[in-house]
Amino acid sequence: MSKKKSLNPTKESAGIMFYGRYTIQLSANKALAFPEHFADELTGNIFVVQGFDRNLLVMPEKSFFLLYQRVTSLNMADPLARMLLRLFLGNTIHAELDEDRQMHLSEHLYEYAKLSPGGSAICVGQGDHIEIWSPRYWENQNIDLSDAATNSHRFASLDIRF
Repeated sequence: MSKKKSLNPTKESAGIMFYGRYTIQLSANKALAFPEHFADELTGNIFVVQGFDRNLLVMPEKSFFLLYQRVTSLNMADPLARMLLRLFLGNTIHAELDEDRQMHLSEHLYEYAKLSPGGSAICVGQGDHIEIWSPRYWENQNIDLSDAATNSHRFASLDIRF
């Protein structure tokens, strides 16, 4: 019996990879359904974290745990580290996809991201996690990202090589 080849032969070494941008619908009861290839990777424990840009970060357990380790290893005598820990853990929820592949959000995260029941949201893959944006905040972000002249200078200091 031969083994079935993976569509992504490097997946085992690279881990989960979320990419692309999708508009998703929110239900009246504040649940969201992910695009199929995102939902396929979101198995088991999922953590939803308050993002820095009025967005939400959706992380599989492995990604969340790596971030958790880094944040909790900071010097707790530093007031900035304590604030980051409060922001990070104090505003995180544990979630799972239900049988309809929907995830329910807490009221405070829903309000923080300015999502609207029955409205839409923008779902953006970020490699090891997913960002959830309200259309209004995503539009502002997208305007910034669409400025090619600024981007060439903005990202020049980053060492991006392949």
